[in-house]
Amino acid sequence: MASKRELLDIDRQVFKKNANPLILLDRLKQSKQDFLYRKTNHMTSIISDGVEYIYSPKKKNSSIHFPPNQLWIFNSVKRDTIKFLEANPDFELPQKLPVNVTNYEYDDSYGEITGTDVNSAYWVIAYNLGIISKELFEKCNKPSHKVVRLASLAVLGRVITYEKYEGGQKKDNFVIESQDARLKSLYRSIRFKCYEMMGELAIILGKDFEAYRTDCIYYRDTFENRTKVYEYLNERGFEYKQLVYIDKENDTND
Repeated sequence: MASKRELLDIDRQVFKKNANPLILLDRLKQSKQDFLYRKTNHMTSIISDGVEYIYSPKKKNSSIHFPPNQLWIFNSVKRDTIKFLEANPDFELPQKLPVNVTNYEYDDSYGEITGTDVNSAYWVIAYNLGIISKELFEKCNKPSHKVVRLASLAVLGRVITYEKYEGGQKKDNFVIESQDARLKSLYRSIRFKCYEMMGELAIILGKDFEAYRTDCIYYRDTFENRTKVYEYLNERGFEYKQLVYIDKENDTND
């Protein structure tokens, strides 16, 4: 019978795209092996004899898919965050701030509203705070990695539950708790930093600020206001896109 430590000793990972995990699962059961099994909406993981087999079948009609060749990002982000905590033992969670804010005194009797949406806000903030390394930031800072890199931050510090098998028989669930409870705080720190930035932009825009929603800020559309927002984001290394609202009644384009 394998101990908890032995079950978690992973020497290598094997990624299986569009493969059926039940084939390996049945084989391990029949050969009466000790292993861990975990299935989520996006992937299936089986840990056996020092190897983690990761299955990520492509689902039809699903907008969320973790490509097998990007799953290494999860471990890399966790490794960097642990290093950050070791180097910053006195790290403290910043002030909790609201995810959405509306200026109920905004005067909408004149002008038009526009919005600036920050690209990959959490990922850039994680880098700016030193939570992830420059090497990892640049390697994963591609549109094709967007879903996985956001998920890799969101799962920090979460409890992971496996089905535990001993001698091919299912036993009680095997719970892996975070190595450091502060990992969860790091993700909250990233989020709160984003909301802090939105709040600072709101102050800069003054009466022309209409609202912010997570990482997108809305305001009266003027050249001066756009310049203020762009300069603020440029100084902090963010990329962004401008939201344009079209008057459907006067618009002849599709």
